Amino acid sequence: MRLYIKILYLFLTLMLLFSCGTKRSTSVPFSAEIENGTLMITNKNIRKIDKKLLASDSLRTVIIEQCGLRKIKFPKGNKIESIKLFDNKLKRVPSSIRHCKNLEHLDLEHNKIRHIPRFIAHLDSLRSLDLNHNRLKLTKSDVKHASKVKKLSIGGNNIEKLPENIGVLQCTNLNLGKNKLSSLPASFADLKQVHHLIFYENEFVTIPEEISGFENLQHLDFYKNHIKKIPDFIGNFENLHYLYLSYNEIETIPDTLRALSSLRYFYIHHNKILTIPDWIVEMDSLERLGVGYNKLISMPDMSEMPSLIDLNCEGNLLEEFPWKLVLKPGMQMLIVRDNLFELSEEEIEFLSQPREMLIVF
Repeated sequence: MRLYIKILYLFLTLMLLFSCGTKRSTSVPFSAEIENGTLMITNKNIRKIDKKLLASDSLRTVIIEQCGLRKIKFPKGNKIESIKLFDNKLKRVPSSIRHCKNLEHLDLEHNKIRHIPRFIAHLDSLRSLDLNHNRLKLTKSDVKHASKVKKLSIGGNNIEKLPENIGVLQCTNLNLGKNKLSSLPASFADLKQVHHLIFYENEFVTIPEEISGFENLQHLDFYKNHIKKIPDFIGNFENLHYLYLSYNEIETIPDTLRALSSLRYFYIHHNKILTIPDWIVEMDSLERLGVGYNKLISMPDMSEMPSLIDLNCEGNLLEEFPWKLVLKPGMQMLIVRDNLFELSEEEIEFLSQPREMLIVF
């Protein structure tokens, strides 16, 4: 019997030592140090934060990532300007955030939030709201409550349809990527102040007419949709700097795009394009061009384009190697692999020599 008791005691002792060494939830208020006005807690399985810490006059930024956090209480009178509660277990926007009167940036990405609360509309300093990868329903009330923020990110919420009042938004940056949208309500056309628009990985077959009047547009992203044609009105976006149309089903680049005199980045790889128009060499602002994985058999001579520093034309049917681009001053990257080039050993040796430009062939 004594031997049995000793064995049992030893077993319980080992179990206790093991449990002390494993990660477990902190049931008492968790505290940490504030450095340069920032409280950062990462990968700590905690339940709540010390209120006194959140009330510190020096605290400006709160970052709590991957901590399994379900609740947090921000005290009244705090001076917090930025909150990031990334990848936790929040089911709703913490109501105590209403006490953060100086709050400018709120990032609640990767949680389980379904709605945008009314008090968000009363945070007069709030400029950006990130609710990417939640479970957002996006009702008319949600849109109304978020109407004042300038940067709104609601991607990755499996949204199939936008509310009819979407036009009340005042944002200039709108991220609707990784949803299930295939059309837009008529009021979307009222968002003419938007200059940064993301529809990455949705279900669009055409670029919707509702954005045709967005004269301030600088950044347009329709990556990974099912678009078959670039509409002519895209050529009217004279302020457009970035155009992302890769991973679609586009066959031609319309001549109307030659009017995009401010375009810097143009990515249209992984489509069905047969030719690159000759006028592309007139685009003096173009810095980066991605046309890989199409069906190109030839390319215009781009060696005289003043701003071009990056060209990716891999995965096509090109037979003529772009030697002039190898010698072009200022070029930083040239990717031409998986084409039909036949290079001699001397040419391969020349291309393999160390140089400032990266050549992938």
